[in-house]
Amino acid sequence: MWKYYLRLSLQSLRKTPILSLLMVLAIATGIAANLTILTMHSVVSGNPLAHKNERLFAVQLNTWNPEQEYSTHNNIPPQLTYKDAKAIYDSDIANEVVAMRKTNVIIKRQESAEAPSAYYTRMTTRDFFTMFDVRFIYGGPWSNEVDNNPERVVVLSEGLNNKFFDGADSSGQTIELDGELFRVVGVVSEKWQLVPNVYDLNNMPFEAAPDVYIPFFLVTQRTYQNWGNIQGWFDENVKTNEDFLRSEKIWIQTWVSLNSTEKYQEFSQFLENYIATQKEQGRFKRLPAYKLNTPEEWLKIYKVVSTDNKQLLMLSFVFLMICLVNSTVLMLAKFLRKAPEAGIRRALGASRSSIFFQHLMEAFVIGAAGAILGLLFSLAGLASVRELYSSYESVAVFNGITVLSAVLLALAATLLSGFLPAWRISHATPAKYLKTQ
Repeated sequence: MWKYYLRLSLQSLRKTPILSLLMVLAIATGIAANLTILTMHSVVSGNPLAHKNERLFAVQLNTWNPEQEYSTHNNIPPQLTYKDAKAIYDSDIANEVVAMRKTNVIIKRQESAEAPSAYYTRMTTRDFFTMFDVRFIYGGPWSNEVDNNPERVVVLSEGLNNKFFDGADSSGQTIELDGELFRVVGVVSEKWQLVPNVYDLNNMPFEAAPDVYIPFFLVTQRTYQNWGNIQGWFDENVKTNEDFLRSEKIWIQTWVSLNSTEKYQEFSQFLENYIATQKEQGRFKRLPAYKLNTPEEWLKIYKVVSTDNKQLLMLSFVFLMICLVNSTVLMLAKFLRKAPEAGIRRALGASRSSIFFQHLMEAFVIGAAGAILGLLFSLAGLASVRELYSSYESVAVFNGITVLSAVLLALAATLLSGFLPAWRISHATPAKYLKTQ
């Protein structure tokens, strides 16, 4: 029976090609607009560290101007001075400690004739790789001893490993960074990417993963170019790298992992004792003196999902409803034109349910065509987003949620746009149309 209904539906659509095309386009446009915005919203609103939300914390210390509070976020500086980050690292209380910054290095392979280029580099401590679930395809992170006594070792991204080593295991090989030889200890999979980059929202939250990772405490040996943010609240006489490390400039993102309530309390007590000591030296004069933020809180503080984004999502649903209403009106007009035919079929013995399901099948065909076309339009929309905003290059893509949404939207569109016209014509009175035949 369903095959019979499907054949009748296709015959009906061929009789009115322009009207059918308008209905398909109406549904496709609504689904494409909604699906594109829904995809972007689902990406930017996710918390990739939700499974560790109760034990990871971004550390904020309020070393800012005693006369004027920090003007953005939650009025506490999001980054730390070197002095404070080093104190937290040396406390040896947290289960894991990460101190890091964004920088760049000029990379060249000794045997290559290619000109050296600058690459996005993250200077970090070893725990970065376990704290943020970094996936390796070769080797692994450097040892704890390297953090305490910095050595020239490097972890490469898979893309950079493909470029310089043709995708082979480069562990143990050397590569030239800023004119110095570094030994490769690991290669990170290109499939690893936190979206958003919760660990460093101070820079672009949807930026691609770093190309290179090197030990953070190499900063004690020389100056590295800054690709992140450095802020200060008064003029300081900074002439050397040692002056910079001693200064009140904030430039380090710091995270800790505290795996139990006891650890959390112990670390909080350490911060309170440390701040009390620093107060005697004229620092930490503002309240609150510190804050520990879970990944979810960190995303909210940085307003990764803006109010505009939420309003745009609501408007996309309104637009979808308008498109579905237009499709419903067009479908109702078409079905009512076929009312005499339905009346004759009813007079010949066809049941109301038979008429209803025949026309609901036609609505389903139109809805399915609209959904498929809307999916293609949405792919084009996401490609446009990637073209306009390079930082969305790795995130403006379909995922399981959006594909499921496309299926649900297609079913909803079919039911919403086809139910009323199909119900209306199934209740047509046969006698009314028999008189006119």
